[in-house]
Amino acid sequence: MTKFLAAALQLGPASETMAETTDRILELMAQAAGQGARLAVLPELALQPYFAAHVHADLSRWTDPGETETALGRIAAACERLGLGLSVSHAEPREAGLYNSMTFIGPDGRTCGMFRKVHIPGTLEPDPAREVNILEKRYFAPGNLGFPVYEMAGVTGGGLNTGGLICYDRRFPESWRSLMLNGAELFCVCYNTPVMNGATLEQARHASELAICGGAYSNATWTIAAGKGGVENGISFIGGSFICGPDGVIVARAGTMGDEVVLAELDMARQQALRARWNFGQTRAEHAYAGSLPRAAAE
Repeated sequence: MTKFLAAALQLGPASETMAETTDRILELMAQAAGQGARLAVLPELALQPYFAAHVHADLSRWTDPGETETALGRIAAACERLGLGLSVSHAEPREAGLYNSMTFIGPDGRTCGMFRKVHIPGTLEPDPAREVNILEKRYFAPGNLGFPVYEMAGVTGGGLNTGGLICYDRRFPESWRSLMLNGAELFCVCYNTPVMNGATLEQARHASELAICGGAYSNATWTIAAGKGGVENGISFIGGSFICGPDGVIVARAGTMGDEVVLAELDMARQQALRARWNFGQTRAEHAYAGSLPRAAAE
């Protein structure tokens, strides 16, 4: 099977409880699978609101390990019932700190692996002069797993090597290339992107699409991008979930700012042909990338 249906599962603002948000996720999963999707991607921190825009003395209502485990268990059971592979981002409390993580679940309901957000944006303290603050450095530890790739069996005729990026990671070309070099055949990207100070929705969406489509194009890889939309806790999120091809062209895009299934057919043979044409693996000049040439050599 060289072609299959995939979905970006966009979410609107989080519900009051993790259980209620999970109910909405299960409904989107059922809709996607009912239309034939074999794999889907959820937004960043899909189980909770984007709490990192404000100062909080206690995060337990959004990061409780028991509630998180229950939610992920329900989602995994739905994956098995529906035959749907999924990447779901969530806050992951560990002894070393709180991670902004992505769990990959196969169509059999089993966990394939995990990615932890590497690049942590923002500041420790809010700037009163800014209408919107990003305080992820206050809450999240940098990911310690690198850019892993996991085989997700059952999506295509064979295994599909899948890797993920979370929000700010998409701004770094090294993230995308690391996934490709590690064997990724599909990029799963999730984000909670606010419309920042002085920007418009159109500008914010354009910047996000530029980063994601550029990563897809420069690595000739199908990419599913799922984000949060709507107004949550007074902050506007860009939504705009989409799927783009290995040529960097968007083939399907969300039409609302709320819960929505965005579907597209992924042709892996087309990707293979593009990769053969560009021949990145054989033509890369790794020796030249670490820094500039010595002055004598450059002259």
